[in-house]
Amino acid sequence: MINVLHLYYDLLNLYGENANTRCIKRSLELNKIKVRVDLKSINDDIDFDKYDIIYIGQGSEENLLLALNDINKRKNDLKKYIEEDKCLILTGNAMDLFGKYIKTNNEKIKALNIFDYTTEFINESTFKNASKDRIVGQIEGTTTLIDKKIIGFQNRCDINYNIKTPLFKLDEKYSNDLKNNNEGFKYKNVYATHIIGPLLIRNPYLTDYMLKNVCEKKNLKYEISDELSIKAYEKYLEMI
Repeated sequence: MINVLHLYYDLLNLYGENANTRCIKRSLELNKIKVRVDLKSINDDIDFDKYDIIYIGQGSEENLLLALNDINKRKNDLKKYIEEDKCLILTGNAMDLFGKYIKTNNEKIKALNIFDYTTEFINESTFKNASKDRIVGQIEGTTTLIDKKIIGFQNRCDINYNIKTPLFKLDEKYSNDLKNNNEGFKYKNVYATHIIGPLLIRNPYLTDYMLKNVCEKKNLKYEISDELSIKAYEKYLEMI
């Protein structure tokens, strides 16, 4: 049995990011592995020890700050979960919750401070891409985790600084700080990225990589890939 927690499923689901947990469930069930997905949010009781995978998705900036107020109360549990090398998947602006702080136009808001990076919400004066206040576009990149391209989409208004262990390599205009090609964050079994789309459905080989690692820790055999997702992935690459 693999236990999955979709944390802040209601607040941080701006672009249908719950499809990532549905993808996890389908991929495990294709391999005849039992899976349970729990939905938890603000003020819910959570036993983090029971979960093999925790997923948090993207939300509006307002909802992200609501989630931040709650998740700060759970810092010790999450830090323990991470250091035990369990799987944490963060998409969109969810990664902002785990850095030192989030800087808005008016204030600097304390985040979990589990990792050393910082976040700044962008405005017209700091922005240089698709519109006056957001980074928007289709992306294509690479990762050292697998030998397949990474595809997806970004729609964000946050910049992350001081990330030394990126997850992906992308075009500069979609990078963490808009100054190099480093995107996302990787630490142990933590996978954080601005990419939505949803990430796991659009990148079946990456999904397989993550789930194989989780299953190996529980002596479960994960072999079968989602053929439909692979066909969709390959078709997209043909169209680039």
